[in-house]
Amino acid sequence: MIPLVIFKMQIFMFKKILPVMALLALCIQPIQAQQKQQTKTGFEKYQEPGGALPELKVVTGKYKTFTNGDFKSKHHFFLVMFNPTCGHCINMTKLICANAGLFKDTKVAFMAPATMMSYLNDFYTETQVFKHPEFVVGVDSAYAVDKLYTYGALPQINIYDNNARLVKIFKGDTPLDSLKHYLP
Repeated sequence: MIPLVIFKMQIFMFKKILPVMALLALCIQPIQAQQKQQTKTGFEKYQEPGGALPELKVVTGKYKTFTNGDFKSKHHFFLVMFNPTCGHCINMTKLICANAGLFKDTKVAFMAPATMMSYLNDFYTETQVFKHPEFVVGVDSAYAVDKLYTYGALPQINIYDNNARLVKIFKGDTPLDSLKHYLP
């Protein structure tokens, strides 16, 4: 008899607690969604399709500076954010250099964070990118990497249309066939 009374009490308590638990679950969901929205960096306007290209200042190993005006083109502009000590970045650069003829009517810039200037000479030597003066290789002196890099695999290739609007982002090892869709 006592176990039956205890069982009935448990059912009674469960019926009272269940609606409260359901109500709490419904309240927690919007709080979590609100927290996700609050983690935005403010740079999403540069990282989403249609986003504008921020002001660039790419300084080469020979201290020549290139800005947005230097990258204007009637075709796409490829901005490759890279680390000169990264194997994936080195391989991607070699792939682009080996197929430089495909990029002849397209502007291409390789931009590393400003702290990487001392590594550029080794990168030039290893990739032989210096044999392709049509490609600009340097470091970011306008903090554009902070606005553009979406954090993930390197290199990150941002492709912009002729109005300097973001069309596509590729990350990591990107097949040449994927890039060809954006070449004239």
